[in-house]
Amino acid sequence: MDPITEPSMSQNLLLMALSFLIASVSAFAAIELAQRVNGQAQTSNRIWIVSGGATLGLGIWSMHFIAMLGHDAMRDITYSIFLIFLSIVVAMAGCILAFWMISHQPTPRRFIQSGAIMGGGIGGMHYIGMASIQGVVITYHAGLVLLSVMIAFTVSFVALWVGFFSTYTKRHIPFELKLLFSLMMGVAIFAMHQVGMRAASFTFLPDSTSKLTAIEPTLLAWLVSAMTVLLFSIYFISMTMDRQIRKRDLFQTAILESTDDAIVTTSKDGEVHYANTAFSRLFGNVEAESFFQDYHPSFTVHQPFHTPMKVEFEDKMIEVTCYPLVGETTDQVLWFLRDVTETMSSQRLIEHMAFHDSLTDLPNRHKLEMLLQEQIGQEKPVACLYIDLNRWGFMHGILGHHGADDLIVQVAKRLKQTIHPDDVLTRIGSSEFVILLRDQRSTLAKQKAEKCIKAISRPFDVDGTSIELSMSAGISHYPTDTCSPDELVQFARLATHVSMRAGKNQIKTFEEESRHHILRSVEIEKALAMAITRNEFSLVYQPKINLTKNRLEGVEALLRWDHPELGRIAPSDFIPITEQTGLIHPIGSWVLREACLAWVRWNRSGLQPFVLSVNVSPLQFAREDFVENLQTILMETRMDPMYLELEVTESSMLSYESSTREKLTQIHQLGILISLDDFGTGYSSFSQLRELPVQVLKIDRSFITNLFTDRNQEAIVRSMIQLGHNLGMKVLMEGVEHSNQLEWLLQENCDYVQGYYFSRPLQEQDVLKHVKQVKTYLEFEKIEH
Repeated sequence: MDPITEPSMSQNLLLMALSFLIASVSAFAAIELAQRVNGQAQTSNRIWIVSGGATLGLGIWSMHFIAMLGHDAMRDITYSIFLIFLSIVVAMAGCILAFWMISHQPTPRRFIQSGAIMGGGIGGMHYIGMASIQGVVITYHAGLVLLSVMIAFTVSFVALWVGFFSTYTKRHIPFELKLLFSLMMGVAIFAMHQVGMRAASFTFLPDSTSKLTAIEPTLLAWLVSAMTVLLFSIYFISMTMDRQIRKRDLFQTAILESTDDAIVTTSKDGEVHYANTAFSRLFGNVEAESFFQDYHPSFTVHQPFHTPMKVEFEDKMIEVTCYPLVGETTDQVLWFLRDVTETMSSQRLIEHMAFHDSLTDLPNRHKLEMLLQEQIGQEKPVACLYIDLNRWGFMHGILGHHGADDLIVQVAKRLKQTIHPDDVLTRIGSSEFVILLRDQRSTLAKQKAEKCIKAISRPFDVDGTSIELSMSAGISHYPTDTCSPDELVQFARLATHVSMRAGKNQIKTFEEESRHHILRSVEIEKALAMAITRNEFSLVYQPKINLTKNRLEGVEALLRWDHPELGRIAPSDFIPITEQTGLIHPIGSWVLREACLAWVRWNRSGLQPFVLSVNVSPLQFAREDFVENLQTILMETRMDPMYLELEVTESSMLSYESSTREKLTQIHQLGILISLDDFGTGYSSFSQLRELPVQVLKIDRSFITNLFTDRNQEAIVRSMIQLGHNLGMKVLMEGVEHSNQLEWLLQENCDYVQGYYFSRPLQEQDVLKHVKQVKTYLEFEKIEH
């Protein structure tokens, strides 16, 4: 039988067109899937390696056998089942292996190796498929065979270049260009088949093939159809999965890239698999095959999971936390790196604010407690030096918030200058400071207090006004006095109360014997808050005698406090406490109102009107609404202001002169008399007294006590009386208890006196009796000389 060559065979054009279409579609699918691989070596891309290689291999195989079925002369021949399936394996294996090699290492050398493997697989598939034909003897034209193989290799190199080396590997390929590449590859694959077929000459033999190992054309057609369906199934399934994965990856990437936290995934040994943009902003671009621990010396793969670690990086504080990523095919580590610089700064600021005074920036009471607990917990000696500024309530009232804050900052600055580096200065109240002297320095507490007194005694400047301050200091020791941190501060505070009673700039050390008296002060402070509502206060009235007219000039209202448990409490014990706590304002208003009501009742009883004197605390007088409150009380009680005298201390009038002068003028315009109380204890100047609307100078009782034992004292009091008269004022001496004192005052032309010599303070009802019974006060023949 003569051999038959391919050109002499008639062809089914429909099947030939179908084979070309399958070749082009498989090339299109391979390019699409190869882009998913894109040089990555990650486990998630293995599906694209298998899908892309299998699609291209199956496509070429399907194209080959559909074209074979398109030759009319081969409709009745059979094919070897084994070789048919071997050709499938060779085609797919060649393409998959080539994709795998080039994706792991896209180098020129690998490009040549991969292209050779893929070309060999395609060529091998073709000629193994040719060999599967049974009942024919095939002879080949060597030149055409070589040409077909070269075409196979060319197709392979083009496919790999488009998928892994062209400019389209990193960006989207336009559909038109992708279609062009696919058609070009389809033409090349189809041409390879046609050249291979032209290289073959077929000689048909008599029918002697075993049907058990052969496959008929009809069955082969079904097999090819099945493979074609499989080809498209692989493609569409892969694309569907790709869309889902891309959608998931896009969603995850959007989340990971939108966060300000740096996020990294690594292997267990630290090799970086993924790093978001925030990580690159912190540490620069992530290099291939880099390791997490290489980016900072403090980074370690041995960091415990779920446990944050702080790392300093340049001027930032980074919080690093790692979590395990364990799944079916995943065994990685997820790292979160958060810039907590601002958070740490805010936290430190909050902690600083919690343990420091906002005005002076000194440690506060909470910090003091912590330091004491730490020191006592270590059983180390410590001294607590408690400092309280005298009459701070008054100073705050006359200076206002701004001036008082300025002054306290200056005080804190001066105290800081006395502090040894091992000592701790704290502010625990508006005018209260505590200095801790630890270890061996605890024995130097008294010397430290003396330095503080010296520093505070220098004048301060507040808005151009010179302010002089004094302080009181109390000292307690651990472990001598107590083992409790709270008691240590309390005992130092109680010792400060004792020093206040002793005078200005005094230092007292806590003594167990004085605990009872000190604790009484604390109880007084607690009881004061309820004294008004419980009606525990009362008023008594001290007569004031006019020496010139020898008659009662008026009475001075004096406050008394009888507590049901503490008994009678002297004003000298509770008045300073009312000024410190601010209770002086409601108590002072109560005194003024009750005294005015008593005067109204006396007046209604038919007594000749006389002057009612009421003491005004410096804190009361310093309040902006003092005059307004005074007018309200006068209206409520219907007291005649012409018979009201306010006794204002000398120190009150020394506060800001302009505001003081304005306030005194308003009071004087109401018809109220103004008396300068405690004259001689302050620092009044002639110019000040001349300009103030004061009618009476009231000399403090301390000057009459030593009148005859101190010759200088006699000259001082005489000068005070003359000064008052020279300024056109009346002069009153308080504390007169003996006749020789009264006689001397008469000789010096003192205008008014008051004291026990004439009468003790009287109850309201007794004032009425006293005025009716006593008509004269000076009987010179009865005065003892």
